[in-house]
Amino acid sequence: MIKNLTVINLKANSHANPSDGEVFVLKTCQRTLIMGIGEAPFLHLRDDALREEVITDIFEGRDAYVFLLETICGLRSEVVAEYEVVGQFKDAYQEFTKAPVKNTHVMNILEKIFQDNKKVRTEHLTEIGQLTYAGIARKLIHTAMNEGDVLVLGSGTLAEDLIKLLKKKHNVFISARNDSRVQELSSTYDLESISWGAKGTYTKFPFIVNTIGADDVLFDEIFFSQFFTSPLSQQMKLFIDLGSPSVIETNLTEKDGVLRLEDIFRQSAKLNIEKMEKVHKAKAAILEHAAKRERPILTSTPFDWEELQFAYSL
Repeated sequence: MIKNLTVINLKANSHANPSDGEVFVLKTCQRTLIMGIGEAPFLHLRDDALREEVITDIFEGRDAYVFLLETICGLRSEVVAEYEVVGQFKDAYQEFTKAPVKNTHVMNILEKIFQDNKKVRTEHLTEIGQLTYAGIARKLIHTAMNEGDVLVLGSGTLAEDLIKLLKKKHNVFISARNDSRVQELSSTYDLESISWGAKGTYTKFPFIVNTIGADDVLFDEIFFSQFFTSPLSQQMKLFIDLGSPSVIETNLTEKDGVLRLEDIFRQSAKLNIEKMEKVHKAKAAILEHAAKRERPILTSTPFDWEELQFAYSL
């Protein structure tokens, strides 16, 4: 099943052509990967010059499946076992399925990846999976102050994860470009929305968590000067930037109350030391799943017994 599987891992923010149904393309804050059968991923790169500059790894067969499964399980992330990558996989899969013609072999492998990810996380990573970007951001805010309004910028999967975690102890507000998505989240979680781009209002919040990544600068030195000199400046204020690429441009650092992804990674490293035993067990389980997927499927039986049971339970 995975004998001819090929995965190309590229540097973060590398450009790749959108998925065309022949290959699967995933872009996260830490990598861009192209997955397909045989030479298809190489043909999908923009040009040879770009290829030489951005490729970090090439995986084939079982190694490719292990890499994909470790990635979706968060074991290739700076924040070990973070869950945001699952949402990113799902979003990329939705884009893949929109193609008029889809490679059924690629789709089948992706479906197995989702199945195996669920098993590995359930059996080995339930507790460690709580150490997500959202979870660490919540911990930092709670350390600064148990109560206080929080403004979440963005409306994607990470923003929703933050809302779920922060709603338990904080009044959460949301601001994003996508009005329909903002309305959906506001209705679902009983949030008050702030008009997108209302920076004068933004500066009044003690805590801001940005989840938006873009090539443009959205928050510069002028904004941060106003943020830290607002009427609430006497109390602890934090701006946590989880966007990639980063949309902030300032010389302020963690000690000033501005945290970036690399600061979150460092916080994660401290928290993950005691979790490594679970990670080792999860990686062993991933190797077992890859070995299972490597076995050829009998042509007379399209599914193995476990998958037949799953199919009949639907």
